[in-house]
Amino acid sequence: MATEVTMPQLSDTMSEGKILTWLKSEGEHVSRGDAIAEVGTDKADLEVQSFYEGTLLKILTPAGTVATVGTPIAVIGGSDEVVDNSKSRAAPQHALSQEPTVSTQSISSQVADQSSQENGNQSERIKISPLARNLAKSYGINYGDLPGSGEGGRIVKKDIEKLVSVPTSTASSPTRQSLSDMPESAKAPLIPIIPSLPPQPSETTPLTQATAIAETASLSKMRQTIAARMLESKTTIPHFYVTTKICMDAAKKLRLSLKEEPQFEGITFNHLILKAAALALKKYPEINSTYKEGNVIRPQDINIGIVTAVTGGLLIPVLKQADRLSLADIVSEAVGLVKRAKSGKPRSDDLTGGSFSISNIGMYEVESFNAIINPGQGAILAISSILDEPLVVDGKFSVGSVMRVCLSVDHRIIDGVVAGQFNAELKRLLENPVLLVI
Repeated sequence: MATEVTMPQLSDTMSEGKILTWLKSEGEHVSRGDAIAEVGTDKADLEVQSFYEGTLLKILTPAGTVATVGTPIAVIGGSDEVVDNSKSRAAPQHALSQEPTVSTQSISSQVADQSSQENGNQSERIKISPLARNLAKSYGINYGDLPGSGEGGRIVKKDIEKLVSVPTSTASSPTRQSLSDMPESAKAPLIPIIPSLPPQPSETTPLTQATAIAETASLSKMRQTIAARMLESKTTIPHFYVTTKICMDAAKKLRLSLKEEPQFEGITFNHLILKAAALALKKYPEINSTYKEGNVIRPQDINIGIVTAVTGGLLIPVLKQADRLSLADIVSEAVGLVKRAKSGKPRSDDLTGGSFSISNIGMYEVESFNAIINPGQGAILAISSILDEPLVVDGKFSVGSVMRVCLSVDHRIIDGVVAGQFNAELKRLLENPVLLVI
């Protein structure tokens, strides 16, 4: 039976998506899990995977068109089925109406410019995926002569990534988290690399020269969304912050013991923190709440967002029902979530449903920082570096591995006592990490 494929909601903030390109053609066979289209969202360009097996009978939303979430974009069914042509009339023209209106002359000029830029002296159009094109633009890479490794010589994302030098932490001191210990969320740069800084004005430079603009760049759609969401959070949510020091000596020993076991392959400190946070949220569900229209909303599940740096911004894949997962399951699930987010191929439900978030930038030698609450949630936990510091234990000085965590909370629904109790429970669990595996 023919089934309509609808525009999926690929993030909590997504209300519509633009079909960038169809990866399958009408009449082509589609298997479950196949990527059938690339969609531009408010966060990133993502692939839409099929939940159905069959033949792509009809494309209802052409490339370049915006469709609201839930709108039919294609029909998949048996190869002998016939699709009612009236379905195509249901295809939304929303995108076309939202595109800037230009004159025929302008269109001709744009086409000529594009042809000149992309084709040069070549007779064929440059074949490049939208993901690769956006990545190339973010790094200022001229891909005109770049050989592509995709089908038919198409330039794909990995071709651009090979050209990009991504800076990584060189810290390897045993007193700090090494890069391999860090969550994937922190291995990518938070902002695109800027080739050079503008010259600094001298003390005698006239004001008009000191205020000269070296460069103006429009924000990507992802950055526009981040800017709007952060402004919304800081102007509507009354934040306050609670910081706690946690000795991680026992957690370090546990991780070293577990990392040799196959079921814990790839375990990081972030996985231990995710498990501890899930248990602490279960004990203090007030932290796992949100404010909405004068009410306190408490979700049924504990779904923890993992703030993940990607090219040009952030994504927050969500670890669903984290309190019900074993530590080994958390390692496996979290590794997959972050890997898919960083590759630009999150699943349709990877970025939705978060009720709490964790941001970890400990690998950058950060002593402490405050995170901004993601609107729609009531709190976020900021994780800093693990550093050797003097401690006083039973009246005696010693040196231990100390990590600071800072809980940002919405004071409309959460008071300081509860925030303090949550942090105390988190500290108890991480300083007695055997509690995370029983």
